[in-house]
Amino acid sequence: MKRIDKIINFMRALEEVCVVKRDLLLYEGSTENDAMHIFKLSFLVMLIAPYLKQKVDYTKMLEMALVHDIAEGKVGDYTAANQIANPAIKEEKKNKEAAAIKELKKLLPSPLNKKIYSLYQEYEHKKTIEAKIVSALDKLEANLQANQYKDGDVRYWGLCENGGEYYKMALQKKPLIKEIDEPILKDLENAIIALSKENMKRCALHPQKD
Repeated sequence: MKRIDKIINFMRALEEVCVVKRDLLLYEGSTENDAMHIFKLSFLVMLIAPYLKQKVDYTKMLEMALVHDIAEGKVGDYTAANQIANPAIKEEKKNKEAAAIKELKKLLPSPLNKKIYSLYQEYEHKKTIEAKIVSALDKLEANLQANQYKDGDVRYWGLCENGGEYYKMALQKKPLIKEIDEPILKDLENAIIALSKENMKRCALHPQKD
């Protein structure tokens, strides 16, 4: 198969990512999908990069943000709430996505296939500073988006499957951000937690104390 044919086939596979629905709602009430999340995460990488104290490979972080969820086009979204509530679901997600990224790798010509596969694996293993930062931003972007529906009506979290976990996650500081020790990430995390608390109070949900 010609290189261009393989690239076109890969782009077709990416369309599957664009229709994967997530639990979170956009400000006007429609359901967020994976492509929207990837778009916003990529911008978040760009927005925080100038303020990082550590030396990082910015291009790698941006590319990692683009590829980090592409396996979900094959297996669907496994929400954080469900993974926390049921560890078996987390293991199932890991196994299915490992098979899916190998399937996607076969679609592309070399060396593109190796590069995308390598970026995906680096993100999953979270050993490098770039992977850790993108992973932390992935969670922060989701927490921020969760607060956007109708200017902060977070009551819908409770309607999601295992939705009670979202109220807990919204107020918890992430060990990975503490480990990374970047002021810009800590500031962003604190601001999003404060927003979650404010919205929960406005919705009479009485957030727990730190």
